[in-house]
Amino acid sequence: MPMTADHHPFKGQVVLITGAAQGLGKAAALAFAAGGASVALVDINEALLNDTASELRRGGGECAVIVADITSTGAATAIVQKAIGSLGRLDILINNAAASSVEALLDVTEAEWDKIFAVNVKALFFLLQAAARVMKDSGGGRIVNVSSPGTRMTLTNYTSYATSKAAVDYITRTAAANLGVYGITVNAIAPGRMDTPMQRITEEANAAAAGIDLKTYIQSRTVDIPLRRRTTPEEVAEGIVWLATQTASYVTGNRLNISGGLELD
Repeated sequence: MPMTADHHPFKGQVVLITGAAQGLGKAAALAFAAGGASVALVDINEALLNDTASELRRGGGECAVIVADITSTGAATAIVQKAIGSLGRLDILINNAAASSVEALLDVTEAEWDKIFAVNVKALFFLLQAAARVMKDSGGGRIVNVSSPGTRMTLTNYTSYATSKAAVDYITRTAAANLGVYGITVNAIAPGRMDTPMQRITEEANAAAAGIDLKTYIQSRTVDIPLRRRTTPEEVAEGIVWLATQTASYVTGNRLNISGGLELD
């Protein structure tokens, strides 16, 4: 349910969101701010991150801007401490930042594999770990990892990306099992096809590889969705927000599929 002006379930809470400069991360940041949360915005793109911060503040929200390369050594702990230093606490982590890759299995390079896993797996895990250490000592929290329907589909050009997101699913399950005793819930969300900058880059690459014009390719990837439409970052953000609410306090180790039926599992 979208937040209204007088509905602030996250008042007094702080949420840290990676990849917050655009797309789903930005939509989630605005949604949490509308719900009363203070938001630590994390991204490597300083210009776009400042734009998101300005939009959030214009709406009356409080935020901290953290420009960082989440893959660098020690980044996770530093980011979490900066968020706490700026906003006073940490209640919710949204591991949204991701890198995508379009390569056929036989064309996957070590460099590409390492790049994808550095962002999608290594950075995600150590941010989760750093946040959980803080939440453990403060009485609990919520962690939401962004996965992908691709982990349960056969996608011939997404080997690195889909494999990295399968690792995210496992991290989510094992973290839920380990952290529940501290009052920390850990869930994943698998968004369907959205018109985001990352999605556009991968679709342009796939269309070029297939020798198909982009408009035709995008249309073909829309009509094969059971609901026959794409989702939006704002629609998926509502699912992320719900997993962080008190209503979802008994939901952990779950993978919320918001794919319009793309992934039927």
